[in-house]
Amino acid sequence: MKVTLDREGKNLVRMGLELESEKALKAYEMACRSLSHQVNIPGFRRGKAPRNIIEKTLGVEYIKREALEKLVPELLSRAIMDESLDVITEPQIDSCEFELGSPLKLNANFEVRPEVTLGSYTGVSVDVPEATLPADAMDRALASIAESKASLKAAPARPVAKGDTVLLDFECYVDGKLVEGGKAEGLVLEVKEGTFIEGFCDQLIGKEPGQQFEVNVKFPEEYRNKELANQDANFKVDLKELRERVTPELNDELAVSIGQPSLQALKDALQERLGEEVRQENEMRSQRAVVEAVVNAATVDIPETMVERERDLLLQQVKRYLEQNNQNWEEFQQSPDFEQVRANKLEEARQRVLTSLVLGAVVRAEKMSVDDDEIAPYLAEIVARYDLQAEQVARNEELRRQVMEEVLTNKVVQFLVGSAKIQFVAEPEHEHDHEHHHHKEGEACEHEQGESKKSSKKASEKTAQKS
Repeated sequence: MKVTLDREGKNLVRMGLELESEKALKAYEMACRSLSHQVNIPGFRRGKAPRNIIEKTLGVEYIKREALEKLVPELLSRAIMDESLDVITEPQIDSCEFELGSPLKLNANFEVRPEVTLGSYTGVSVDVPEATLPADAMDRALASIAESKASLKAAPARPVAKGDTVLLDFECYVDGKLVEGGKAEGLVLEVKEGTFIEGFCDQLIGKEPGQQFEVNVKFPEEYRNKELANQDANFKVDLKELRERVTPELNDELAVSIGQPSLQALKDALQERLGEEVRQENEMRSQRAVVEAVVNAATVDIPETMVERERDLLLQQVKRYLEQNNQNWEEFQQSPDFEQVRANKLEEARQRVLTSLVLGAVVRAEKMSVDDDEIAPYLAEIVARYDLQAEQVARNEELRRQVMEEVLTNKVVQFLVGSAKIQFVAEPEHEHDHEHHHHKEGEACEHEQGESKKSSKKASEKTAQKS
């Protein structure tokens, strides 16, 4: 078999194949024999009809297509292996000439992995801003646990204010008729924007428990019940009572309610959790810094087609997220936000492709691999998490490939981090100037509060779940 290669652009390869006429004819005859076992031909037992009868019954072109269906993948696979090509896309057939008695001629195109020139990747030196535990992390974690155990109780009667919680009954009418399913009793509602139909909560403000009144609103155009969308509605409301949120005290009783023997034991568990989260955060920061340094030291010319394919995969994730949250993907594509999201995903895709190519080059340079024993724990976790059969997971080649890629990525990252010289440095000051943005004494700035809240809430949730 003759093979010719023409390279175009950054990573496009056009391959020409020419298979000897004898071998092409042999493939055709094998297809004939195979088809003779699959069709019923009057006067012949299956598999016994001669070639000319098969050709007359099915047609030469049909038999050729059957022969090519098996032959072409084999020829391409052999040629790619012989030429040591690292193909990253499915070969596309440009042309195919198959005449009996003549050589089979085939032209295909595909993309190969771009060449990566690695810089220094072992022993890289990086400075990593060190994450530390905020001074108020414990207090916030305890407050989060107490808040999770808060309950709503009847409050003294007074006019409703924004942010209150109320108990009410209502009936909803459109065009003077009670809407099907438009009646509620004992509805607990927080009086704030976004908790109900727009404008409803605003009309509760100033009302008092015991009052009966009407609220007039318009259902939004995108309302889930299409029959009510964009319709004027009249709600007859009976305001029963105000509710207030009562948070339990921080004591042994609260600790016992989430499975800890005492308040001190709860604090000890939280301290351990918070410390572990800081350790994990510093580990992730170290990994990011080392990988970024290795990627920046490498040279690679990324084909735009690879970036666009990765961008499309990221947009598919956005689509799935929207659909899971009952939002319309087609409508989002027409919104002003879509182009910005698309542009952001393009840059994210570019960085992902670049990182993947460089890490892959390190894997090949270090001759890394993973075996079945290394992926077994990951597959077992998938079996347990999704309640699947082990045999079902083991037979899923695509899943195994994805897991192997993930394990190999973790392996190469750990290799790079293990050889790196990591220096933890103090977290940089915020972009704003603390000398000109005074906070009240004892009050953290918004950034510090946000980070502390996230860490403390996460630790308190994990502690409660573990208990």
